[in-house]
Amino acid sequence: MLKKILLLFTFLAFYSNFLYAQKTFEFHTYGRVGISSSLDGDKVGARLNLSNQGALGGRLEENDYIELTGVTNIDKLLQMEEGGPKIKFQLTTQSFSGDNTFIANETRTNFVEVFLDITDTLYNIPIHLWVGSKYYRDKNIDMADYWQFNNLTGQGFGLTIGTTTISLIKALVNQDQPGNPYGDSNYDDGRQKHVISLQHRWHLNPHHTLNFMGEYHFTGKDSLTEPQFIVKEISDYGWLFGVMHLYQKDDFSNNSSIRIGARIANGPGDDGWSSRSFINFGNPNIKGKYDGAYGINITENFVYDINKYWGLMGYGVFRYAIGAEAPVFVADNRPNEKWDLSVGIRPMIYLSDKLQLMLEYNFQMRDFQEYSQGLTGFTPGLGQMNKFTIAPVYVPSGERSLMARPHIRLVYSIAVYNDVVKKYGLSQYYEAENDGNVGNYLGLKSEWWF
Repeated sequence: MLKKILLLFTFLAFYSNFLYAQKTFEFHTYGRVGISSSLDGDKVGARLNLSNQGALGGRLEENDYIELTGVTNIDKLLQMEEGGPKIKFQLTTQSFSGDNTFIANETRTNFVEVFLDITDTLYNIPIHLWVGSKYYRDKNIDMADYWQFNNLTGQGFGLTIGTTTISLIKALVNQDQPGNPYGDSNYDDGRQKHVISLQHRWHLNPHHTLNFMGEYHFTGKDSLTEPQFIVKEISDYGWLFGVMHLYQKDDFSNNSSIRIGARIANGPGDDGWSSRSFINFGNPNIKGKYDGAYGINITENFVYDINKYWGLMGYGVFRYAIGAEAPVFVADNRPNEKWDLSVGIRPMIYLSDKLQLMLEYNFQMRDFQEYSQGLTGFTPGLGQMNKFTIAPVYVPSGERSLMARPHIRLVYSIAVYNDVVKKYGLSQYYEAENDGNVGNYLGLKSEWWF
């Protein structure tokens, strides 16, 4: 009996410590890993979407990627009083393949999030403050892996009082997009950008919310190495305004947004994965500035779990951007004007709790002026893609929901390209040395988040 009592106390001691640790330390992860083929000359499976668009056009052919997040609730660790400040430290790593195929090949890892997050009261005013490097963003179009409105991921701080947030983000653009005019070899150093952001949420009623956003961008002085520019040291600025409407009722949600930016806030440039406004687009003028540049970003996204038999999601993204008036083309393949349109729809059929069927259609259209040869310019025409996907899905949790994870998916996609895409190889499918007007993809993929 004494041994049983000792074992029971030992168990309770370990169990209480485990519960305490669960409250103090958290672990979260997001990832996708799998195998794939292009079914053409035994090539490794490649994205079928149009070039430099990231997962716009459908994300089901995305390459391997893993995030690992650790959270320490410092207020719990220090056993602070209930009702006191909430303090946490968060660290997130991201890992992907250096050769753009499998995660085990030349795996690259970096710290994308390192920040302190504090909820406190100062002078009877509730505040929320974070300082460090953070995924600073809001709504995501999951079907296209596109952070659609206020993606300011970078290093800085954010301070929220009530429903209003002010933040300062600093971004070294040659790290975010080497091909951008503000970060390549045309400058002595990578152009450091500063972004001041003001956001305010207005809750109209339990179902409708408006999110207003304004940004001011500015740079320090830097020198240009290209001889065609008439100044040695330049600085520039930009501004942006936007609004997003959020609707949520029962199992239906909808996010619509419009955003207009000017000068160096006319992004997104083709950074391939997001709507970051500070990745500006186009070429500067002879003074090295972006006078007359502007950009428009319009998005729509809905998710509807209709009933226990099926659900439906869809999206649309339209983007237009133009660089400076009277531009100096800093490279033959850097355009000064672009527009693109991506739309998609995904029905999900729940054949049973654990066996489900994903169907998807995506359409992309893009004005490919990046083949603009010097000042005269050259436009090959509109690149277009129609893509169809069928994917049986095993859902071990048995949840009948569009956002249920984990997934194990058998994905088959077929894309039909017009002659412009084929001639100029304007898809990763052609970058993998495939050819023809029809692209194929077959993959067995896993995806999880928790």
